Amino acid sequence: MNVTMSDSDSSSSWDTDMVCYTADEILRIGLDLAGVKERTKQRAKFETQMQMFVDRYGSNHVVCAQIWEDLQLTTIDKAHLPVENRDKINYFLMAMHFLKRYDVESERSLIYGVSRDTARTWSWYFVEKIQALKSDKITWPEDNYGDDQWIMSVDGVHCWCFEPSHPEWSQDPKYYSHKYASSGYNYELGVSLCESRLIWMNGPFPAGANDISVFGTKGLANKLRSLGKVAIADGAYHAIEYFDVLSTPNPTNDSELVRKFKSRAQRRHESFNSIIKNFECLQVQFRHGMKRFASCFEACCVIAQYQMENGRSLYEIYTKGM
Repeated sequence: MNVTMSDSDSSSSWDTDMVCYTADEILRIGLDLAGVKERTKQRAKFETQMQMFVDRYGSNHVVCAQIWEDLQLTTIDKAHLPVENRDKINYFLMAMHFLKRYDVESERSLIYGVSRDTARTWSWYFVEKIQALKSDKITWPEDNYGDDQWIMSVDGVHCWCFEPSHPEWSQDPKYYSHKYASSGYNYELGVSLCESRLIWMNGPFPAGANDISVFGTKGLANKLRSLGKVAIADGAYHAIEYFDVLSTPNPTNDSELVRKFKSRAQRRHESFNSIIKNFECLQVQFRHGMKRFASCFEACCVIAQYQMENGRSLYEIYTKGM
């Protein structure tokens, strides 16, 4: 469905000729691309059709429709989809499938009936467009959450990668991930305690850099200190020099209520990690190098934010009696 928008109708400064699809149209297009026969769709319940879509593209049709629209409306230059590429909805869904399944080019070219070069070019094109939306979707709260002191949880998330080349050794120790006992990359993530939102993303770093070192030297410690705010973290972050900006488990001094709160905050953080690890590009051994990994990881975090804004909540910290 093509929709032409005048300047007075547009919510952005771009002069756009939008190509919009309803969520149901995205669902139909996605299932058609997946090779689901019309008879199968007619027999399947709507919930079954939605699950088939999610299994292939990693998000439901509502989220995909919203991302497609925002790529046209955004004022972020690197994310903005130009008019001449707004007929590429199939390639957009191909990129979503790539993040979900992390398939190889030969498989993708067969599935979508395109050459390997086309599969490669357009998959990365849309992954990088989605990645660029991070400036809009992953942002620090403007009000710094008011008087709240504990505002976020922080943790590093490791992802497995192929061994980077090293001029002398077969293995580079700075990339060694203790979580995988192999090479990996690390991202520092900060999840809001107040809302289902990722508010901090920093990386990628070689996985050999421990979490407390990244926290102390890569910007988050200074930011929290300047605002008078505190992050909740696990015991790996215990360091006396950051006692004013980090709150870690303290069995000696924590009350039962505080102990439960910190534990639930960490479980909440893990629930965000489980959302992004649902994308196989972040589960299996990543084969495209650190720069491409950053594109995939950040695109998955952006998509996770869209999912949370469309009904997927994180683990709830607050319970009765808290």
